[in-house]
Amino acid sequence: MEKKHIADIIWSRLSAAPGSKPAGGNEKKVSELKKKVFISDWEARKLYNKEKNEIAVPSNAMLSPLSLDWIEYQNVRIVRN
Repeated sequence: MEKKHIADIIWSRLSAAPGSKPAGGNEKKVSELKKKVFISDWEARKLYNKEKNEIAVPSNAMLSPLSLDWIEYQNVRIVRN
């Protein structure tokens, strides 16, 4: 199994079935939820700009807990596009 498949599995579990409302009363459409991006620790380190000490990620990106720990430890700034 590759890392890109893990994000697909996570989003398939988090999103509701097609045509139904997501759990928790959230009114977003399922198609909007699938557009989100999951960024793992490995991907965050690849996106890291050493010169600016920042990571540029899409505005709808979801960062993994491990990547957030690394970002906090390194005191990296997150820039959402």
